[in-house]
Amino acid sequence: MNKKFSVIFLTSLLILFFSSEEISLSNFEKKISPLNVYLKDNEWTEKKLSSMTLREKIAQMVISNSDGYSLDEGSKEFQRLRNLIENEKIGGLIFFKGNSVQEAGLINRLQTLSETPLLISADFERGTKMRLDDGSLFPSNMALGATRNPELAYQMGLQIAKECKAIGVHQNYAPVVDVNNNSLNPIINVRSYGEDPELVSSMADQFIKGMQDGNVIATAKHFPGHGDTDVDSHSDLPVLNFTKDRLDNLELIPFKSAVKNDVISVMIAHLSLPSIDNESNVPASLSKSVVEGVLIDELKFSGLVVTDALNMAGVVKHFSAEEVALRCVNAGVDLILMPQGESVTISAIETAVNNGSVSEERINTSARKILNAKYWLKLNENKLIDEGSVSSIVNSNDAKKISQQIADESLTLVKNNNSLVPFNNAPDQNCLIISLNNGNEKANSDYFLSTFNEKNKFKSVSYYDLNGDITDAGEIITDADNYDVIIIPIYAKVKIKTGTVGLPDSQISLISSLTSKGKKVLVVSFGNPYLIQGFPDIDSYICAYSDAETSINSAINSFYGTIKYKGKLPVTISDQFKYGDGIRN
Repeated sequence: MNKKFSVIFLTSLLILFFSSEEISLSNFEKKISPLNVYLKDNEWTEKKLSSMTLREKIAQMVISNSDGYSLDEGSKEFQRLRNLIENEKIGGLIFFKGNSVQEAGLINRLQTLSETPLLISADFERGTKMRLDDGSLFPSNMALGATRNPELAYQMGLQIAKECKAIGVHQNYAPVVDVNNNSLNPIINVRSYGEDPELVSSMADQFIKGMQDGNVIATAKHFPGHGDTDVDSHSDLPVLNFTKDRLDNLELIPFKSAVKNDVISVMIAHLSLPSIDNESNVPASLSKSVVEGVLIDELKFSGLVVTDALNMAGVVKHFSAEEVALRCVNAGVDLILMPQGESVTISAIETAVNNGSVSEERINTSARKILNAKYWLKLNENKLIDEGSVSSIVNSNDAKKISQQIADESLTLVKNNNSLVPFNNAPDQNCLIISLNNGNEKANSDYFLSTFNEKNKFKSVSYYDLNGDITDAGEIITDADNYDVIIIPIYAKVKIKTGTVGLPDSQISLISSLTSKGKKVLVVSFGNPYLIQGFPDIDSYICAYSDAETSINSAINSFYGTIKYKGKLPVTISDQFKYGDGIRN
């Protein structure tokens, strides 16, 4: 081979190598992180910013709230929204209830009223059905943690993003990246991926990637970590007496990872951290030491900073709407979520700028970031969505398939004395089902019973459905003598302002009484995994982590061996049942 041919041959190989679809330089260049694209200067943002008055720029920081049902244009609520959009010129809205088609229609109507595209947000941690009557529902984050499969977190994030885009939602206040290492936590619990910060990071990072690959803003919450508290910030201000070193080595790990992996937004919790800010009753959400000092300066986060909802008791019992507004701006917050008075909030900040206590450049910084986010979302090109395509995208077969796979892979067999499950002798046995609900919220017990009856292999089945405190358990205990197996599905779910994810003492006493009589008892937790602490002597215990229909399907299928138990505990329940445990069959 002559030298000339060698050079040509090698050059050709190099061209082929670098033009390869899999490993080309051009592809590496295309894979610019979402945050870098979002931060990129653009002509549309600068033109918008220069055309706005000071008050209009401040208004971009305000996110108000409403339900997502269709509204008559003469209704009081529609007129309130119209005023906020047309006159106050707020930056966006969050919706908490609704129907997908109606919400899409309402969003389109409101977008047409707004001179600058609205940033629409929602709280879809577990899917759109968390807020929409007809949305998709996935198992909880803790179920994802039990799968140990980050790819499922990515697929869930991507699917939720598709549904967000379909209805006109641009920012999802998810994922929860709190490390749940407190079994008494009344508000996080199964909303967390688990107690190990590395597990939480791996799951959250992939969920974030899925969301943002779908062109929807993901939001890591609740900074700097809401996992180790026994107080619900909806009801009061939790105080975390942790050292900064402790935060660095536990709570902050998933946030550092999320920032490193280009999460576009971070939500700040209403938590007091005396080791960082010793001013009394100041939540992290209003603290310059926490927001600017830790998140922005230390973690180098340059994306959107959003408060948790400002109607929560952790804030409103200590500060007025005007004080909250000014503290948000001084702390480094960009999006002021659900302030108690939008006009009051805007006016308070405007006055502060006019009297020189807040610089206009500070306002420009937040307004620019918000407008850049809208540009990344391509709202400058089209702020309306195709209402006709909503029904075919929301709660699709793809969503149901992903949800079922998460449920199947997460199901965790924690205890199984004498190989009680699967029920190999079901055709010769009588089964009693006692459904327990801690009273926090309507349980999915009707779906459990109907699905159980469809797949039942027992000779006979009877059923009790109990909600809240049990006043007379004697009849149930006596009746139990007629049955060979007792299955107890428990629906102990997180609900704000209840202060617990546990069971009433009377329900725990019932389970203990059945166990002490020597009955074969299987408990399935469709929520809080820590419940077995209250009745450790039962024969078998299954954690499904949620009462989504797909989780119920998985549990019932496992009773008869149709699916195997694959999940591993993402939390430590006790010395007997530790992180990583899970019986395989």
